[in-house]
Amino acid sequence: MRRIRNPAAGQSPSPRAATLLTGAALLTGAANYGLSLLVVRLLPATEYVRYATASTLLLTVGTLAGATMPPLMTRELAHRAESGRTVRACLRMALMCSLPCAAAACAACISYATPALLAAIAAASVTMWINATGAGALQGRLRFRQLAMLWPAEVALRGVATLVAVRAGWGGSGAVAAFAIAAGTTAVAALVAGRRTGVTDGAGANRPAADGAALWRRGVTVGVLQSLVCLLPTLDIVVAAAVCAGDAALAPYQALLVVARVPMFVAASLAAVLLTRLAAVPAHSRAGGAHLRATMRQHWTAVAAIAPLVATCPPSLLSVVLPGVPAPSAGLLIPLCVVGVAGATLTVGVTVFLAWGPMRPLLALLVVAAALAVPLYAATAAHLSALAWSAAALTTATAGTVLALVRRRVGVPGAGAGAPLALALFAFCVLWTLRSRTPLWCLIALVVLTAALWTTRPRPRRPGPYRVLHLAFEDPRCPGAGGGSVRTHEVNRRLAARGVEVTAVCAPWAGATPAVLDGVRYVPLPRCPGRLAGNRFLCQLAYFGAITAGLPLLVRRTRPDVVVEDFAAPFSSVAVPRLTRIPVVGLVQWLSARDKAREYHLPFHVVERYGLRSHTTLVAVSEGLAAELRRRHPTARTIALPNGLDPAALRARPGAPRQHLVYLGRLEMTSKGLDLLLHAYARAAELITCDLLIAGDGPHAGHARALAARLGIGHRVRWLGRVNGSARFELLATARLVCVPSRYETFGMVAAEALATATPVLAFDIPCLRDLVTDQVGVRVPPGDVVAYSRALVALAQDPDRCRALGASGPAGVRHLDWDAVADAQLRLYRAAGGDGRDVPGAW
Repeated sequence: MRRIRNPAAGQSPSPRAATLLTGAALLTGAANYGLSLLVVRLLPATEYVRYATASTLLLTVGTLAGATMPPLMTRELAHRAESGRTVRACLRMALMCSLPCAAAACAACISYATPALLAAIAAASVTMWINATGAGALQGRLRFRQLAMLWPAEVALRGVATLVAVRAGWGGSGAVAAFAIAAGTTAVAALVAGRRTGVTDGAGANRPAADGAALWRRGVTVGVLQSLVCLLPTLDIVVAAAVCAGDAALAPYQALLVVARVPMFVAASLAAVLLTRLAAVPAHSRAGGAHLRATMRQHWTAVAAIAPLVATCPPSLLSVVLPGVPAPSAGLLIPLCVVGVAGATLTVGVTVFLAWGPMRPLLALLVVAAALAVPLYAATAAHLSALAWSAAALTTATAGTVLALVRRRVGVPGAGAGAPLALALFAFCVLWTLRSRTPLWCLIALVVLTAALWTTRPRPRRPGPYRVLHLAFEDPRCPGAGGGSVRTHEVNRRLAARGVEVTAVCAPWAGATPAVLDGVRYVPLPRCPGRLAGNRFLCQLAYFGAITAGLPLLVRRTRPDVVVEDFAAPFSSVAVPRLTRIPVVGLVQWLSARDKAREYHLPFHVVERYGLRSHTTLVAVSEGLAAELRRRHPTARTIALPNGLDPAALRARPGAPRQHLVYLGRLEMTSKGLDLLLHAYARAAELITCDLLIAGDGPHAGHARALAARLGIGHRVRWLGRVNGSARFELLATARLVCVPSRYETFGMVAAEALATATPVLAFDIPCLRDLVTDQVGVRVPPGDVVAYSRALVALAQDPDRCRALGASGPAGVRHLDWDAVADAQLRLYRAAGGDGRDVPGAW
């Protein structure tokens, strides 16, 4: 059996494909409208009545076939390896479904139809189902260009056949037979074109072709679900027509529906593309989430462009498009446009369940909505305004519920609905004030449509290096910079050596200047003015504010392929994915906003929660942190990539004296716990001969010196300042014991470096250090227990043989930490997040 890789796998939704299908749908609608006007002129009144009734029945049959077969074919072709058998099974199903549809259509007009007309209706019903199957074959095999040609080609063939039939004197029966001729011709063409495409090999390609019973069950479920999706936005006019018994007052309402449903044409095209993409990838996959987010962005952009134009259409233009509609009825366009937007949103949302399931809960929801709609619309049918607003409220509530189910199913929220809807409201207000000035209204409408097309244009792949915009927060040159900046620089400089163009944007600090360091371009943001520049906390807040406001400008200047957001104090994340269309990867080395919230009595943790939920791809620097991220945001794709080590740290240093206790890192108390170490050492100082060497700088350096003096250990503590490069490893190698008193860590770079130099570590028993500081290489005591820490200090300082034994096991436990491997894996992740299709393991 021959297999070819599914072309949908690893690809993002194609805006060009959706644009093609949308244009084809609009062209088909316009051609149908023109053909109807032509038939009115060509046929006698009695013949036209028969033709109009039959065409209405066939429209219902075509809607049912189009709602059932293409989604079913797309699912089956993506999930089955034996596509030939699948197509044949679906064709048999289409033929069997077409027979009762043909019988029902013939029975509906048997009282006045001629045998020729009945035969034409039956033939058209059968060929429409086969034509829908052919369209499904093209859609399931990603032949969107041929599919876009199929719809207008069918109308064109029908027009030619209608002219020939009328000229031949066959009347309404001949015009109806044109449906069968056109549908049959395009069905054969579609099936032949689809057969030329290689067999798809999607997410479930190892599964055999479905058995008949299972196919029928899925087909019935898909057909009923899609029929309800099509019916719900039009149920208002169906119920009103039945209640009012064809009252002529409904005519303006019916005519305005033609204009108000324009967003649904676009949504149907987007849903066709989205269904093919989702069906080709596993549920909950990164690629599926990317496809859905991209499609939802296109949907909201289309809504922002089309809905204001439809809702504010000037009466002078409306009289041209829909002649005979009274001017007062134009006020119905606003609620009817809301119905159209809600119906379009419903169409896109339902696609997720068509591709991935389960469909039954959604089917129950739509049945309940339809059941509620019937009495509601019947009660308001006498007042068209009340009917329109009732339809708007019910359809919007149903669409909102479906979106909530989508978010619960795959974790994708409105995907950027806020900004487009705000722009739509603004455009509506502007255009509404210009309704009486048609030329100016047309000019503004053209600007709105042009902006929407520009926004949704596909980004062409440009030549040149792969570009990364890294919102790095901390400059490694900044005093007090911690292990996070070390990781950022070590990875970025290796990416730069591989030809990647990396721009790192950092928070302002005293003496900060733009620079290129090891191939990485560092761009510090502007400093705070005056005395505020010396306040570290305000500089941090200024960084996040500048990122939030200035990210579009940074993106335009650097033109990145991916944006990397480092989580940093005090907010962790400011929801960068909601600020740009560029793919974003979250690099999590800090996740402790709640501690900062308690320290400053500000709701930083609320911002952190919102920012974290905006991300779909997260990199954690330890398995413990990755587990916490998965707990907080289970729908995101979280990958653990630990820090690496400089090979110089692992170099053997025989005979190095080991006399002192060493603390190396940022001089900070909130997370690094330097105050806990000083209190513990004060308890142990009289019992040991080892001095305490403290290396580093940071925001609490002055407080630490004052605390040491207050505790009476100032003469036993030596402050070394910042230690970099090889001197860092030499210092660790001369220590008897390295103290890591952190209250919170995301990885523990100092602990890893100490173990590499064969020095044991004393730490608190916190999650992210348990994997590094095992019982074979160090000692852990209960978190925050100063007394236990002091006792362990005394025991280890007085037992150098035990320290040597623990230290000897250290290098083997961290030898796998390699910066080159981390950089390679992180680059693969960047490319995968940008739709490259390549992937990396879920954990290191």
